[in-house]
Amino acid sequence: MSFFGYLCNLNSQLMKEKIMAHAGSVFFRQGIKTVTMDELCSEMGISKKTLYVHFENKEELVGEVVGDFIRSTMETVYFLMEGASNSVEGFCEIADHVFMTISRISPAMIHDIRKYYPSIWDDIQEFKRRSIENMVFENMKRGIAEGLYREEINPDLVMRFYLTVILNMNDEELFPTTLSDPASVYSGFVNYHLRSICTPEGYEIYLRHTQKAGGQRKTKTYRDVIEQIVKNRKIQL
Repeated sequence: MSFFGYLCNLNSQLMKEKIMAHAGSVFFRQGIKTVTMDELCSEMGISKKTLYVHFENKEELVGEVVGDFIRSTMETVYFLMEGASNSVEGFCEIADHVFMTISRISPAMIHDIRKYYPSIWDDIQEFKRRSIENMVFENMKRGIAEGLYREEINPDLVMRFYLTVILNMNDEELFPTTLSDPASVYSGFVNYHLRSICTPEGYEIYLRHTQKAGGQRKTKTYRDVIEQIVKNRKIQL
């Protein structure tokens, strides 16, 4: 390849990344359905021809944005897991990262992907399934070996419990609050998960971590989530 050809390919790749970065910031903030390709082009100061050189249609653009986001998130998750001093700290660091990530995603985006882009949603669920299966299973094995998770737990079974909740966390009937506050639903589940598998030593590490990271605020929010779900279903505790 000539140097000129190399520069052309480089410029093309940089433009594609620029489009994805801008579209991603808009989608995550506003949702997808209400954002048009014309608006994206106008905001970036590019022609529709330039956009369609890189993406055949809006669905392809959404798929690439979501795919890139998931890959970068999982890379961070595995980095945190490998670099943690112990299993509980590793899980907590991952949970904090996921919590902050979910907090930045508009519920409208999740709703739009599920409703208007079912094939992309299926890809997300499958990717989550494969990644979470490995991460949670390995974390539990490490925690049992460290004496921080209870040795009598069945890692495979608990992993399936965890996976079932995570894959259904966006179910608006099961978790009504996920429409307005999905991050708190996730935070509440992490609290539940660790309380159920930790030894006293492991739970003490978890408590120290949550206190350091502002756990009191999260605990209060978690309780608010449960109360809202109970209220919506008209069930008394």
